[in-house]
Amino acid sequence: MEVGVERVKRALAAGEKILVHGDYDADGMSAAALLTLGLRELGGRVEPFVPHRTRDGYDLSDAGIRKASDSGASLIVTADCGVTAVEAVATAASNGVDVVITDHHRPGSEIPNAVAVVDPMLPGSRYPFRDLAGVGVAFKLLSALFDAVGADAPRLNQHLDLVALGTVADQMPLTGENRILVRAGLRALERSRKPGLRSLLAGAGISAEGRIEAEHISFRLAPRLNSVGRMAEADSGLQLLLATDPKEAQRLADHLERQNAERRQTDARVYEDVRKQVGSRLRDEDRAVVVWGDDWHPGVIGIVASRLVERYHRPSIVISFDGDVGRGSGRSIDGFHLFDALRECEPILERFGGHRMAAGMTVRRQHVEELAARLQATARRDLSDREPIQELRLDLEVPMKRLGPDLLRWLGHLAPFGSGNPTPIVMVRGVALERAARVGNDGGHLRFHLSGDGHRVPAIAFGMGRRLQEARSSEGADVALQITENSWNGRREVQARVLDFRPSES
Repeated sequence: MEVGVERVKRALAAGEKILVHGDYDADGMSAAALLTLGLRELGGRVEPFVPHRTRDGYDLSDAGIRKASDSGASLIVTADCGVTAVEAVATAASNGVDVVITDHHRPGSEIPNAVAVVDPMLPGSRYPFRDLAGVGVAFKLLSALFDAVGADAPRLNQHLDLVALGTVADQMPLTGENRILVRAGLRALERSRKPGLRSLLAGAGISAEGRIEAEHISFRLAPRLNSVGRMAEADSGLQLLLATDPKEAQRLADHLERQNAERRQTDARVYEDVRKQVGSRLRDEDRAVVVWGDDWHPGVIGIVASRLVERYHRPSIVISFDGDVGRGSGRSIDGFHLFDALRECEPILERFGGHRMAAGMTVRRQHVEELAARLQATARRDLSDREPIQELRLDLEVPMKRLGPDLLRWLGHLAPFGSGNPTPIVMVRGVALERAARVGNDGGHLRFHLSGDGHRVPAIAFGMGRRLQEARSSEGADVALQITENSWNGRREVQARVLDFRPSES
């Protein structure tokens, strides 16, 4: 950290051009935007850059080195990338360009010979919190830099909205330092005056006057930012976050909406193809899903892997081949460290990177079957005693009469909720399911009221439309739920988000 701060400080003092090199996902864009704005706050001459997924590939590479050269930059500061870019850093050095790496991914067997590598996952790191997102590591570098030059902290803290955005989008655990950063960042997001973020919120249907929660980022903001990185130029997402003109921000936000719609259509097509293939191959004894095919859009295979995890409750990897080279994306479950599993396969991989729950890789066609066999063996070793079924872990049992605003308020003190700190699951016993009906465009959801102890609460059960008759015939049910607040036409009411129900045992 000290060496990196000193090199950036020297660049600021000398008026050097600095290239901030991000990644093409929401965390990488947020980190690149944060570094750009933070360095500009200190008078820096900064050129922001994120690579094109299909043309430039992942990580710091020749594309980033060319961009630095073309823009006259003598220093590259990476954001959410670079810790495995050994060759690219060497190329930059040979061109007279220094590199300061900020990243949160695990390094490979060799550390790049950069001026400084700031990454809590480095071997021997004594940093007390290892689960920072890429944007979190960038924030820590800026915090140290602001201290070093004597700049006021509020000038940096106004950008905590970007820290919350990237941390939640990258599904980092909302515990420890992340919980503090995201809790403060969500409040900063509510009052943010950044035209890009305001347009992004509006396009996602999030009220500028309401309370913003982590799930708004997970399910509405992050998919829109990630869509441009998956489908087109991630640069438009970065430019949206940096926009200062409201009209330009709206134009870029509209572009993200169109890209997100296209991404959803592509995702649906690829998922259906992949699901059919998995259905014909998957065996009961398999503890992982590894599937490959030709010409699946590489921008959606990560989403498809996530959906496979949801459906089959196994770590899942989807690999798309273009000729002899396959690009893969994987998602995992608790108890299976995906990056460590890939590290055991390092001899047959061209490259790989990621962390416990998500990773990417490049593999030659001649090695893909061996890769699948190795991953299956590792998954059987690490998950042998676990049935591949979805588990609901109940946090609290309450009487029906307690299911109200006071409980919602008290549980809210545990927020923000997300990865590593899930929304508490509450159970009520022996309640009636009243006025059950299917809702949604395809009738895929259920809406009803929970009733008991003279108390009634509206409820929604997403994806349970097929259980309508079960709900209507229930004389008493035990219900697992999350208690939420529903806002509609200016009215706010407590609502139960039902996760499962079964005939009451009492």
